[in-house]
Amino acid sequence: MLDWRTKLEIIVKGVRGNVRSYRKSGGGPTGGVGFEVEGSVVSAPNKQKFVENSPYRIEKIDEKYYLFKNDEVVGEVKLPKAEYYSKPTSFGVEAGKIVALDGINALVTAVSRRCVLWKKKRCKFCSIEIGLENSIVEKTPEMIAEAAKMAYEEDNSRHLTITSGIMPGKDKGAVKISEVVKAVKEKVDIPIHVQVDVVDRDFLEMLYESGADTIGIHAEVLDEKIRSNVVPGKPKLEEYFKAWENAVDIFGKWKVNSWIVLGFGEDKFVTAENVERMVEIGITPFLAPYRPPPYSNEQPVNLDEVVKIYELVESYVKHVKINKAEAGCFTCGGCTAVKELIAKR
Repeated sequence: MLDWRTKLEIIVKGVRGNVRSYRKSGGGPTGGVGFEVEGSVVSAPNKQKFVENSPYRIEKIDEKYYLFKNDEVVGEVKLPKAEYYSKPTSFGVEAGKIVALDGINALVTAVSRRCVLWKKKRCKFCSIEIGLENSIVEKTPEMIAEAAKMAYEEDNSRHLTITSGIMPGKDKGAVKISEVVKAVKEKVDIPIHVQVDVVDRDFLEMLYESGADTIGIHAEVLDEKIRSNVVPGKPKLEEYFKAWENAVDIFGKWKVNSWIVLGFGEDKFVTAENVERMVEIGITPFLAPYRPPPYSNEQPVNLDEVVKIYELVESYVKHVKINKAEAGCFTCGGCTAVKELIAKR
């Protein structure tokens, strides 16, 4: 695997090169390219203007692709393939418009591209309602199930993440997501990861019973002092710990994860302490540097500050053995260097 510091530098500074980007929009990081190098899956900025100054580039030589840092070869690159993207579905659109490919073998779909927080309390890092005119805003379980089956059967090694903008109602979209899980599992035996905000235990049990293998409940910021600025519409951090404990009780240890987006001025000690608290109850922390979207003029986050947080986290959780989950963002690992950080233990 890559050294975790090297991977952090790549996913912060980006990669130059004319490489196809399969995931172009949505609530997660956009404007990136996925590839595998030295046994690590990487999802790195590629379309952002700041990438022009990155020392990393992907270059094709004699029908093979290589990752370079300046003039030094880092390793041979494996690029993803997704022929299913152009295949028509019975719903009159190509499968790639329903289920996207991220990283190397991570499939992702949003049940809804609308979020109740968008107009007044949107999260600072989110682009979920950008580019709706070029996407399917609301998807049915049948649409997703058909496209997921086509995408999975292309190589039989992919896993699926089902996400959504936060919907109205107490369940926040969990009911519709569970309907999608059932529909997909009836069509194809694929590992499924679901993502939902803090909800009552009954909804978590419903998602598990529908067939979801793993779950993500994303706090995004572990420093309560800046949460009102970065995630103004989200619950307090203690509500996430309560939901995580319920989810671990239902799904099992290391089958629950949480995105933690770095680069908004969070206190590194508070962040590391809360990561330690998370792993003590079996939550996989997904520490991901913020990736500015291509349409913004933002610069990348401060790499040195992100490295300091990783170093603290390493010292705080070195006594814990974090196991690999079979579906979801941590299985892919492209947007984080946590897998590389814990692999050396």
